[in-house]
Amino acid sequence: MEDNKDNFDFVEKIPDPDEIMKRYPIEDDSDTLEPFDDGSEHREINADDPVDVARWSQEFQISVEDLKAAIVLNGSSVREIKKYLNV
Repeated sequence: MEDNKDNFDFVEKIPDPDEIMKRYPIEDDSDTLEPFDDGSEHREINADDPVDVARWSQEFQISVEDLKAAIVLNGSSVREIKKYLNV
C-alpha cells in the first residue's frame, strides 16, 4: 500500500479553494434568481368553466383531459396541480 501512495501525488495537485475564489470571483446574481410570483399559484381552476380549463391546459402544456384528470386526483388548486405535474 505504501508503494501506491508514492505513485499518486494527489495532495500537491489539489488547488487551494481560496486562491481559486480570488482568481475567479462569482458574481452575485441573487436578484435574478428570485422566483416570479404572479399570484397564479393561489388561484383555483374552475373545472366547470371550459375557458378556464383550456387556458390552464395551455399554460401547463397538457391536454384538457389530462388537466381534468389532474384536478380529480389533486384538487383544483394551481399550486397542487403544479406540484403534481412537476412544473
